[in-house]
Amino acid sequence: MTAYYQQVLEGTYDNHVLPFLWMKGESHKTIAEYLEKIAGADIHEVCLESRPHPDFCGEGWWRDLRFVIDECKQLGLKLWILDDAHFPTGFANGAVKEAVPELRKIVLTHRTFDIVGPTSAASIALANMLDKTERFYGVTFMQDGSPVDVAYRVIDDADGNPSRLVFDAPAGLTQACVMFTSGKTSYNEDYINMVDRASVAQLIDAVYEPHFEHLGDEFGKTILGFFSDEPGFANEKGTTGPDGISDTLIGKATAPLPWSAELERRLRAALGERYLAELPHLWDREPAGAHVRHVYMDIASTLYKECFCDQLGDWCRARGVQYIGHVIEDKDCHARLGVGAGHYFRAVGGQDMAGVDIVINQLVPGMDRGLHSYGRGVWDLEFYNYVLPKLGSSAAHLDPKKQGRCMAEVFGAFGWHEGLREMKWIADHFLVRGVNWFVPHAFSMAAFPDWDCPPHFYAHGQNPQFAHFGQLMSYMNRTASLLSGGRATTPVALLYHADAEWAGEANFMQHAASELMRAQVDFDIVPAEAFEDAGRYAVEIAADGSGFSVNGQAYRCLVMPGAEFVGGAVLDFAARAAAAGVAVYALDELPNKRYDGDTAGREGFASLDATALAGIKLLATTELAGTFANTGMQTVVCAGPQPWLRALRYERAGESYLMLVNEHPKQGISTQVALADGTPVAGARLDLLNGTEPAAFDGTLELAPYESCIVVLGATGSAGAATVGDEAACIDGPWAVAFSAPGTDAFGEPVELADLHDLSSAEFPGKAGTFRYRASFVLGEAATRTVIDLGEVFETATVALDGKSLDTRICPPYRFEAGALLAGEHALTIDIINTLDHAVPDVFGMTEPSEPSGLLGPVRVLG
Repeated sequence: MTAYYQQVLEGTYDNHVLPFLWMKGESHKTIAEYLEKIAGADIHEVCLESRPHPDFCGEGWWRDLRFVIDECKQLGLKLWILDDAHFPTGFANGAVKEAVPELRKIVLTHRTFDIVGPTSAASIALANMLDKTERFYGVTFMQDGSPVDVAYRVIDDADGNPSRLVFDAPAGLTQACVMFTSGKTSYNEDYINMVDRASVAQLIDAVYEPHFEHLGDEFGKTILGFFSDEPGFANEKGTTGPDGISDTLIGKATAPLPWSAELERRLRAALGERYLAELPHLWDREPAGAHVRHVYMDIASTLYKECFCDQLGDWCRARGVQYIGHVIEDKDCHARLGVGAGHYFRAVGGQDMAGVDIVINQLVPGMDRGLHSYGRGVWDLEFYNYVLPKLGSSAAHLDPKKQGRCMAEVFGAFGWHEGLREMKWIADHFLVRGVNWFVPHAFSMAAFPDWDCPPHFYAHGQNPQFAHFGQLMSYMNRTASLLSGGRATTPVALLYHADAEWAGEANFMQHAASELMRAQVDFDIVPAEAFEDAGRYAVEIAADGSGFSVNGQAYRCLVMPGAEFVGGAVLDFAARAAAAGVAVYALDELPNKRYDGDTAGREGFASLDATALAGIKLLATTELAGTFANTGMQTVVCAGPQPWLRALRYERAGESYLMLVNEHPKQGISTQVALADGTPVAGARLDLLNGTEPAAFDGTLELAPYESCIVVLGATGSAGAATVGDEAACIDGPWAVAFSAPGTDAFGEPVELADLHDLSSAEFPGKAGTFRYRASFVLGEAATRTVIDLGEVFETATVALDGKSLDTRICPPYRFEAGALLAGEHALTIDIINTLDHAVPDVFGMTEPSEPSGLLGPVRVLG
C-alpha cells in the first residue's frame, strides 16, 4: 500500500480551504467568472457571504444561490453559507427589530446612590428619561462594602411602573445599588440575546429555516454547512487599553450585563438566599465578589453555549450539514464579555470545527512580542503569536465532535502590502500550531479597487499575484491533509486562564505559551471545566505517573499560569495527579484563594492553606523552557537555542511527521536536530510548496527565512536533492527590465539596469505588476547539476533558462533546479511580481511599511 504522504505528493489529497466569496447582487456572469477562478486555484469549497446582499433571504438571494449551486456542480465546488445578512452574526436578518420585548436583548444595569444618614423617607427616582425600556429589578443597601438590611417600598406611577424607591437610611454613609433590566445597549442593540434560547431561535427562523426550505435538497450534497462570523454577547462594545486588552472583564463598574429569565433562574439557584446581596459584586473586582463573579460568568458562558452554539449546531447536524465559524478572540475578549463570548471552549462547543481568525496585521513576521500599532490602537503580539491559534487547535484536540479539525480565517484586512510571501508565512504559522482548515478572506466581486478590507484575491484580474495564488492553496491543502485525521503530540496542558480571571487577578497564558513554543515544547490549552464536566471530558491519570489524558489527548504535566484564585476541581485533580507522580506546576505564584465551594459561597472566597496546594510545584515562567527541556518534552532538541524555530509532531495512520518552520523573515536557521530521547531525526524531507523530490534528512536542518518543511520520520529520500554545489557563476548584468500591468500580457519598452536595486524608488515608481528581467551569463565549464539562486526577491519569481521554464517561487529561498548545463552562454529570464500597495493605497497599510519591488539579488548559478 502506498504511504499516505506519497499519495499526497502524487496529487491525492483533500480540500482544506474554503474562501469567502462576497455576494452583493452581482451579475451571474461575474459570479460565474469568480467561481471559475476559485476552482482553478485548487480550491474545492467556497463560503458565500452576504456583504450585504440587497435581497438576502429574498427572491434575489435564492435566484443567485441556485445559480451558484448549478455552477458549483459543474466546477466540482461545495458550498458553505455565512449565516446572516451581514457580519457579525446575530442580526437575524433584521428580525429582532420587529420582535416583542421578550425576544430582544436584555441587560442588567445598576446605579449607585450615596445617602448620608440617618435620613427618614429617603427617596430615589427610578424612572430613566433616557431609557424607556428600563425596569426596576432590585436594590441592595451597603455600608462599608457589606450588605445591610434596610426596609423599603416602591411607589408606582399611574401606568403601574415603579417610579420611586422610599426608605429610611440608617446613620452613616449608605450606598444603594439599584439594579434595572434594560433593552437598551450601546452596541448592536437589534441583535439576538445570546443567553435566551427563544431569542436565538429568531436567527434560525429568519436565516437557517428559509435556506432549508428553498435549498434543502442540496443540504449535505452541494451545501456543506453554515458559518457564524464573530458572534458575541454584545452587551457593550467596550474600549481597548494601552496594553491592547479589552476592558470588558466581569467586574467593570459601568458594564451592562447579559441577562435573561433563565440566567436569572440559574443564578438565584446558585446563590440562594444571598442572591440579591451578592449582585453588586458583579460590578467590582473585590475579593469578596470572586464567587458571584465566577458563578455569573460560568452560567452566562454556559448559556451562550447551550442557547446559541449548541442550538445552531444541533439544527445543522439534524439536517445533514455542519456548523463552523469563530468568535472574537482579539484583545483577550475570548474570556470576557462585550464583543466576546465569555469562554472560548464553550463558545465553539457546538461547532463541528474549532475556529479562530487573524486580521488587520495582528501578525508581523519577525515580531512575536510587544505591542504593534495598527492605527486605531495596538495589538499584543505575544497573544496572536502564541495563544490565538492554540485556542483553536486545543479545542479541536479536546472535543471529539471536531475530529481534530480547526479552521482559521486568514489574510483579511492586512492591506495590499500582504502578498503571497506573507500569506505563506501566515499559513505556516497556523499549520505548525495545529490548525488544518482555512477560510481565506476574501474574493470580492465589487468594482476594483474595493476599499473593504483588502487584499482581495483575483480582484477582476487586477491583483497581479493571483497568477500564483493556486500554488499557495495547493500547498495549504497538501500540508493540511497530512496534518489531519491523526493526533498531534502535545506534552504540556496549559490551564485556560478564564476562570481565574473572572474571580480575581490572573496572568495571561501568552507569557507561558511563548516560553514553551520558543523552546520547541508543544502544548494544548485546557480549560478548568475539563476537570469538572465528566459528561463532556474523560480525564484519566496514568497509574505509572507518565501523565494524564483528556478525551484521549495525552499530556505529561499541567501548567497553571500565575493566579490569585483556583477552583476546587483543579485542586482535586492536582492532588490526584501528584499522588500518581504527575507534575502540576504553578507559574510565579501559588494561588491563595478558592472561588468555589461552601466557604466561598458564604464569604465570597475561601483562603487556601499549604495542604490544599501540596501537589502543586512553584516554577518561574522564565525557568519553564529549561525545566521541560531537561525532562524530555521538546518536540525536537536543537544543537543550540532556536527561538524562531517552530515544531509540530503529528502521528497519522502509522506515519510520523515533523513540521519545522522558520518564522524569522530575515534570519536563516542552521542547526542539528534530534528527538527528545536523543534519537537522531532521520527521514524524508518534503517540499510541499514547490513539489521538489523528497530529500534524505539526517537531522541537519537548514531553513531560509519563510521556509518550512515536513520530515516523514523513517522514510527515504533522494540524497542528490539534499545538497547544492559551490558558486559557478555570479550574474551581474547588465539587465533589461520591462513592465507589464495587471490584466495584460503586454510588456512595455525595457530599460537597462547596471545593477539590481528597488524599482519602486527608481525606474518604476507607483507601479504594481510584473517586471521581466533578462540577462545572459557565461558558464566557464559544464556542470552536471546546477541551481539558480536569485537572492533577495520582492516578491514572486518565475524563472526561465534558455527558454525552458524552471517554475515559480512565492517566497524564499528563491532557488531553482536547472539540471545539467553546458559551458558557454545562457539566457536567463525572470518575472518578478510585486505587491499591489505600490499602486493602490489602503487604510490598513497606513501603519505598515512597503517592501521594495523587483530583484535585488545577488543572482548566482550554483553547481
